Amino acid sequence: MKLLHFSDTHLGFSEYFKIDPDSGLNQREQDFYNAWHQVIDAIVAHRPDVVVHAGDLFHTPRPSNRAIRTALESIQKISDAGIPFIIVAGNHETPRIRTTGSIFESLALFPNVYAAYSGACERFRINDVDFYCIPHCSLTEEMDKAFATLKGTAKSQAKVFVSHGAWGGEYGMGEFNEQRLPDVEQLTRVHFDYIALGHYHRYVTVKENACYSGSTERTSLNEHNSTCGYLLVDLDSGERIYHDIATRPMIKLSIDCTDLTPRTIYDKVEEVATPAVREAIVQLVLKNIVDEAFLQLDVREIDAMFADAFYLDKQFLRITTEANRFLSHTKIESLPIEFERFLAALENKELDKQKLVQLGAHYLESD
Repeated sequence: MKLLHFSDTHLGFSEYFKIDPDSGLNQREQDFYNAWHQVIDAIVAHRPDVVVHAGDLFHTPRPSNRAIRTALESIQKISDAGIPFIIVAGNHETPRIRTTGSIFESLALFPNVYAAYSGACERFRINDVDFYCIPHCSLTEEMDKAFATLKGTAKSQAKVFVSHGAWGGEYGMGEFNEQRLPDVEQLTRVHFDYIALGHYHRYVTVKENACYSGSTERTSLNEHNSTCGYLLVDLDSGERIYHDIATRPMIKLSIDCTDLTPRTIYDKVEEVATPAVREAIVQLVLKNIVDEAFLQLDVREIDAMFADAFYLDKQFLRITTEANRFLSHTKIESLPIEFERFLAALENKELDKQKLVQLGAHYLESD
């Protein structure tokens, strides 16, 4: 049996308040739909015996109508092609309140779609291959009970385990509600021919027969070094082939500003503002910058060097010494520039600094 394993599509994700000129949608939301459609096209082209999605189909428990329609149209396409589609719910789409209900209840109505979402272990048999699926469980007790049911597995030609969470507690995303997965074979003494995992946004082999396929798009600059794609797995031969897909590039740039003047900082920034940043999400980190140089920088000049980038996230890691504490108050630029400097100096990563800069510029520059 050949299966296609993918995960963490996060349909409905949006960011940066940029609009796609063709669809009129948030550009990052459209990026995630584009990545999804690439995998759907690959499914149609490869025609695997089974498709496995290991969780976080949607970015939220209550996805938009647009995200739902995108998913349903594609799942209908796979269903009509007669290809079984197995999916488990991830932590992003699992409601925190049980009575809320799950969008997966609708997905399960499609022919050839097998959805696990109720906080319990589900077994689906396809062509004498058993798929044991444990979705995200809101309670530890639910997860313990789900794993306990695996000890009585039935005889079959092959066994596949599908789940969503941090394997061994190592492959986490730093999310408060992420599920820690034990080594299922060690815990249950049951051998699985393949273990399809979701949640970790990087393609990685955690043991000989267990893999994270990674995500189909990046949700954070922390994933800038990660590829996005899907896995083709042959259960008979054990062969696994990873296929990456085209996504918007993410680039992290760092400049050590020790002993640099504003002019030399501009020169260093210009050196790294290569054509590679075109349409990319870029993080520029200026580290070891003293307050005197920081206060003399014109952030608009830096922005101009990255005019072709999709988005520029500027980080200023400042050094404040007793010698320059007074200097930090001796030069004041226009209000919009000072406001942007103020935001850049804040360490709160939850703030949407780009939106605040835009709002600040609108109000501070208006008559």
